[in-house]
Amino acid sequence: MEIIQYTPDILIPVTQFYNRLTADVPHCYPVKEEEFAHAMRGVTDQIDNSDDHLESETAFVAMQNGSVLAFIHVGHCPYGKNDEVHDGVIRFLGYERGARHAGQTVLEKAEGYLKTFNLPKIIAFCSDARRYCYDFYHFSGAKLSMTLDHVYALLGHNGYSSRYCRVFLDWKNYSVTPMPPNMPVTLSVNWEEGCGQRPNCIVRAYQKGEKVGICNSVCGGEFSSHADAQDWVYTEWLSVEDRFQEKGLGKYLLFYSLQEMYKVGYQHASLSTESYSYLPILFYSNCGYRVVDWTYDYVKDVGESSKQK
Repeated sequence: MEIIQYTPDILIPVTQFYNRLTADVPHCYPVKEEEFAHAMRGVTDQIDNSDDHLESETAFVAMQNGSVLAFIHVGHCPYGKNDEVHDGVIRFLGYERGARHAGQTVLEKAEGYLKTFNLPKIIAFCSDARRYCYDFYHFSGAKLSMTLDHVYALLGHNGYSSRYCRVFLDWKNYSVTPMPPNMPVTLSVNWEEGCGQRPNCIVRAYQKGEKVGICNSVCGGEFSSHADAQDWVYTEWLSVEDRFQEKGLGKYLLFYSLQEMYKVGYQHASLSTESYSYLPILFYSNCGYRVVDWTYDYVKDVGESSKQK
């Protein structure tokens, strides 16, 4: 087994590895080589200090007989009032099941690289900003999928602690009948073209000219060019003003949005919420959605203070 830094000449086997690894992850579709190359541009072009990239990005690959056994993509990001503090970031980590040694080796290699920047901590699979994860990985907000349980276990074994969890719910072949809420409202429907083959939709609810609720849904094609992704509605945001809750407005907005999107060809629906938000999970699961994935990000303290403990 050989550990090398990523270069464009190994794009094909690395892309093939990524597609094998994520084959069973919900809403992860096969990516083309040019799409993966775009995700790696911060490594190959060394673009620093931009809104679209981490700083000092690099990637390490474990290879054996021309096949990829493990892959890790890292960098660091500034934060604070004057960007005076940086955190290490693991954008992606994966290894073939059964190749634990390869996964362990690339993780240690990446940690050694990040520690040269005197970082206080390393965050893995953070999705707070899309630049921290691949655009084509899952739907918006996804962290490390629990279908990659062997990667989760490797991180935990190496001192990483789960931090935030986002739950994904799906509704295949959905069918809805919007029921008006227990309050008078008027709705506006706005369509917007995006990256997908079908348009995105924003439905707003008003009472006496005041906006009291909103449902913002996008095409799955915003995250993947694959044909199957185009049939999915992903609801990014659903909210109702506090004083208008418990009146059926949230369900009405959601179902009305899904109905409108069904008319233009959407077949399936998905959304996500924080794991500790039991009420939204209760609401969505009783509307017709079913939980399909639990996703987590992870953190490990690596600064001087952590070494003294």
